[in-house]
Amino acid sequence: MFTKKFFFLIAIIFVLFIPFATLGGTLPKTGTVVWIADGDTFHLQNGEKVRLLGINCPEKRHKDKPGECYGYEATRFAIKLLKRKKVRLEYDKIKRDRYHRLLAYVYLPSGQMVNVIMVRKGYAHVLTIRPNTRYRDRLLRAQRMALDENIGIWKHCKPEKEEYYYIGNLRSLIFHRPNCKFGRMTSSKNVIIFSTRKQAFYQGFAPCRRCKP
Repeated sequence: MFTKKFFFLIAIIFVLFIPFATLGGTLPKTGTVVWIADGDTFHLQNGEKVRLLGINCPEKRHKDKPGECYGYEATRFAIKLLKRKKVRLEYDKIKRDRYHRLLAYVYLPSGQMVNVIMVRKGYAHVLTIRPNTRYRDRLLRAQRMALDENIGIWKHCKPEKEEYYYIGNLRSLIFHRPNCKFGRMTSSKNVIIFSTRKQAFYQGFAPCRRCKP
């Protein structure tokens, strides 16, 4: 006969174990989008939070953090694109980030990849974090077309001042302003110099989040 202590222990195990079992269990292949946090992050009906792989959208204002140029536009476009849609998820080598969000290439019922659409329409730039590089070339082609057409962030979010050169890191695929300490710390074997921001973006490098080139 089971005692109250037995049922109490079972309850404790359930509370402690189930969340970790869910994180380490089978990853969902499909899901319905119920809430869009911003341009590159949304929630599924099962509670999972999904981050679009290979791209980065500008941030909207959040609590004490100021918003970035085109952050609200990117969010509104994502809402229009994803709200209440049943999507398919495809994963790369690393499936979750440090916040336990699913990292995925996301497909609409039409078969179109959301990651590519966001870049092609000028609502995001390519952000490559190795080893998740499966569709880097495809995303970069979309970015180059958006750059050439000067749409979205490429039209509305230009810096007040263009530097006379930028320091790119071939290892991280990030580029920096010439006075950025992180750029200056780049090993000489990994340094690549760009004369313009457009040149850096055209090669698929993402801007440093500290010096914001």
